[in-house]
Order: sequence, then C-alpha cells, then structure tokens
Amino acid sequence: MERKKALIINASPRKNGSTALVLGILEQRLSGVYDVERIELGAAAIKPCAGCQKCRPDGSCVLPRDAAHEIGEKIAHADLLAIGSPCYWGNIPSPLKALFDRNVTTFERFSGGLPSPKLRGKKAVLLVTSGSPFPLSRLSNQAAGTVRAIKTVLKSGGMRILGVGMFASAWNLDRLGARAKKAIDRLRIE
Repeated sequence: MERKKALIINASPRKNGSTALVLGILEQRLSGVYDVERIELGAAAIKPCAGCQKCRPDGSCVLPRDAAHEIGEKIAHADLLAIGSPCYWGNIPSPLKALFDRNVTTFERFSGGLPSPKLRGKKAVLLVTSGSPFPLSRLSNQAAGTVRAIKTVLKSGGMRILGVGMFASAWNLDRLGARAKKAIDRLRIE
C-alpha cells in the first residue's frame, strides 16, 4: 500500500529559526505515517501575482513557470499540507502570500463566476510562531491574525484543518522546543 504524502511549507525566511524548529518536530511525527517533503519558501523564487485574472475560470497562472507553479502542483497532490509561519504584523510573510495569490485555482474552481473548493478530502496543520508573549500572542493583530489568514485560503480550498499550534515568545528557542513537542504531540494528525 502506498504511503500518504505530506507537504511541509516553512514560510519563514529563516531556515534555522523558531518556525523551522517547530516544523522539524512536526516532521518527525509525520514521518511515521507519511512520506514527507519539506519546502523552504524563503529560498523559492516566486514572482508576485500580476492580478491579470487569466488563471480564471479554471486555468493556471500564466506567468513564466517558477516555484509557485511547482509548489502549487505539490499542494494539489499532497494528502496533508502543513504550513509553518511566523507572525508578521498579525499576518503572513510576503512569500506565503505570493504563493497563495498565484495558486487561487489550485484551491478553488470557478463555475458560473462562483468559487467552489477543489481540495476537499485533504488535511492541513498550521503552526504559527510569534515573538509576543502569551496571552498577547493570541490577539487578532498577532498570531491569531496569521492563523486567520492561512485558514481563509485553506478553507476556501475545502481542506480540513486538523490542528493549529500557536507558539508565543518564539524567540526563546531553549524553551520553545519542549513546549512545541508537547503541543504537537497533542495534535490529532493521523
């Protein structure tokens, strides 16, 4: 029997920061159940969306092929999508926003002008790191805003979100690892 595929996206520009740390813990957990591929989005060449609308109704982005196309195809073929993101002003980093903007038709199909989900049956896990201490990190202009932005895209695609981890005071890597392991162990991701 073929193992399921998990795609992990590190939306942080830092390969060894707090977001990478929590994703590494998640990756270890997932590797027992899934074939796991990890993408460092900060190293991916993704041009911003031109807003041309030529991907609609049900095409693909017409910009020259780049990492946005490749990652979009991997998202479409993954059984589980795990996104790790730092909190930037209560939102997501620009490379993740560019990836989402360039892959509208990966997540939604358009029929009669109305969008409908294209990724039903697929699962997702979100991990967000924030420099703010708890409980400030849970405010909508902090990590909760980052979670909301990612959920908006994934839910538009019909994905089932299995769990969300929000990690406050993420600059303290010594304490973060133990807290993240406990939180990730509690996630129901199988």
